[in-house]
Amino acid sequence: MTDIHPVHIHTYSGIAFDLRDPQPAMVRLDDIVHSLSLMNRFNGAALFPYSVAQHSLHVAELVPAELRLEGLLHDAAEAYIGDMVSPLKQVMPEYKAVEARISAVVAEVFGLFYPEPAAVKQADLAVLAAEREQVLGPSYGPWFKDFPEPAPITIKPRAWLEVKASFGQALQTEITKRRAATDPCRPDAAAESLGDLRLQEVRA
Repeated sequence: MTDIHPVHIHTYSGIAFDLRDPQPAMVRLDDIVHSLSLMNRFNGAALFPYSVAQHSLHVAELVPAELRLEGLLHDAAEAYIGDMVSPLKQVMPEYKAVEARISAVVAEVFGLFYPEPAAVKQADLAVLAAEREQVLGPSYGPWFKDFPEPAPITIKPRAWLEVKASFGQALQTEITKRRAATDPCRPDAAAESLGDLRLQEVRA
C-alpha cells in the first residue's frame, strides 16, 4: 500500500500513525494505554465517564488466563480511530476495513491470536450487557446486538488516571507472560522483543 497517499493521525507520543498503511513500528503501548483511558464509550452517553480501558479490564477478567492479553487489547485499534458507536459502523463500512488493518498490526506486534477468539467476543458482549444495565440510562430504541447474560461484574466510576495505571500494569504483566511463554529460556525476551518504544513504563 506504499503507493497510496498516507493519511496520518498524531498520537499521544507524537507518532504519525498512517491509517491507510499501519506498520508495527507505529504501534506504541503508551499510546494505546493513554488514549483508551481517556476515550469514553457509548459516544459519551453514559451516566458517568466510562472509558474503553475500563471496559477492556472487565473483558480481561472474564476470559481464560491464556487470553487475557487478547481481552485487554481487543479494542486497541480504537486508540487510533476512536470508539465509533455500532449503529454508525453499519453505514460506514470503510471504518471496519481500517479497524481490521490496524487490529492485524496490533496482533502482530503483541503476539495476539488473530482474528479475535470467540471467547473474547463473548466476554465483550457479556460486559456490554452489564454496561447497558449499570452504565447507561433507560434505552427506548432498538439495539443492533443480541445480548447474552450480563457479566457478573460491578461497574463503578473510576478516576481516569487510576484506570490508566491499572490498564498499563495489566498490559505489562500479560505482555511479559506472553513473551516469556514463547521463549521460556530467556525471561527478559519480552522487553527485548517489543523494544523501547512499546514496552516502556507507561507515563501518567
